[in-house]
Amino acid sequence: MTQDNREDFKDNLIYNKPINLKNTLGFAIPTAIKLVFISLYTIIDGIVVSNFVGSSGLAAINIVYPVLNVCMAVSFMFAMGSTALIGKFLGEGKEEEANRFMTAILMINVVATTLMVVIFMFLEDKIFLFLGADEALLPYCREYGTIIVLVGPIWVMQILFQSFLVTADRARLSLVLSIAGGICNVVLDLILVGYFKMGLTGAALASVIGILIGGIVPIFTFVKKSSLLHFARPKCTWQNFLHTLGNGSSEMVVNLSSAITTTLFNVQTMALAGEKGVAAISAILYIQFLFIATIIGFSSGVGPLFSYNYGAGNTKNIGKLFKLTLGTVLVFSAALTLLAEIFSGAIALIFASQDLILSNLIVAGFRIIALSVLFGGVNIFASGFFTSLQNGKISALISFLRTLVIQVAALLILPKFMGINGVWWALPISEILAFILSIYMLAKSTRPYLITLKEENTQEN
Repeated sequence: MTQDNREDFKDNLIYNKPINLKNTLGFAIPTAIKLVFISLYTIIDGIVVSNFVGSSGLAAINIVYPVLNVCMAVSFMFAMGSTALIGKFLGEGKEEEANRFMTAILMINVVATTLMVVIFMFLEDKIFLFLGADEALLPYCREYGTIIVLVGPIWVMQILFQSFLVTADRARLSLVLSIAGGICNVVLDLILVGYFKMGLTGAALASVIGILIGGIVPIFTFVKKSSLLHFARPKCTWQNFLHTLGNGSSEMVVNLSSAITTTLFNVQTMALAGEKGVAAISAILYIQFLFIATIIGFSSGVGPLFSYNYGAGNTKNIGKLFKLTLGTVLVFSAALTLLAEIFSGAIALIFASQDLILSNLIVAGFRIIALSVLFGGVNIFASGFFTSLQNGKISALISFLRTLVIQVAALLILPKFMGINGVWWALPISEILAFILSIYMLAKSTRPYLITLKEENTQEN
């Protein structure tokens, strides 16, 4: 690439375009859609397994999922913490430092995940029993979990590459790979589980092949020196490494908390409603995540824009982007909650078309849990916003309270007074209380950016 072409390439990057709704949505929406497709990996497994294997298979997948949450917790911490710093480096014009740091983080994360996989293989049965399995469900957990966990390092690469592609202004490529992986997963689920009757083994293999697309193909992009971000000789100082851990800690908290709360959901529903209760909460949490995935993806998509302008010291753009994206998140949250309430019955039939008891449990639970989407959107956005501005402490505080402290307390206390309804209400209550904290912290922390934006707009007028 010649110097002139290189300059033209930089001029066309999203970072050099005006902050408006069209440019922002054009940059962030592919990431939102991408995350929806990624969430389909497990959801489609759940739908196909529920209909072709039964409630035992669906319950087993939900018991296995906390193991994946632990691996993903570390990966999301590295992904979000590092991309915020990489975006800051790019804003400061330190491209070589960004590339070397990106390469180092990828290598560190893959090695860490490989070690976790090895530990899991030695303690597999004990882990599944601890997570809520009984002797009847244990074989199902082994069948699905062993295959899924073994590809942990590739799953890690997929998560990191998703963030790196967005930061490199290649969000559309990331979207294409996610769609390809999702379609591949759907087709193989129907073939392996539905046609060849391979059960949970088929479901696991379908997910693995979908993961390989997102975990391997991006390598061909990052080996090219013409890419804004590309592989380079790895370098990661202790200062940057520790900063990445701290800044990405909120994302780690979310996933570790998910592992803990999913286990609690399984234990409580097993005690109150048996195996069908576990199957019901499995379906509900899958669909709830599908709805909030749009907001998570959007917040992740706009993160590099905040980080870049933070590194460039452009407070006006930060203020303008904040007002625009917060408004978008509020609209998304309200629309998604309405859709969830309207289609709760149809969603239940997808998972339990031939099981009336399971279907009724899913409808009753989802109509309550869907309310969490209305308030959770702002909480997710707030956590991502503070991560992007290198303020990992506030981001971690919001995530820690909403996904762990409040939710665990609600899951332990509410079922004693409300029975199974207490399990359903635990998630909305935690989001509502966290929403109050998020609004307070956003109002307090964004005031300097909004004042700068107002002053500059006044001068221009």
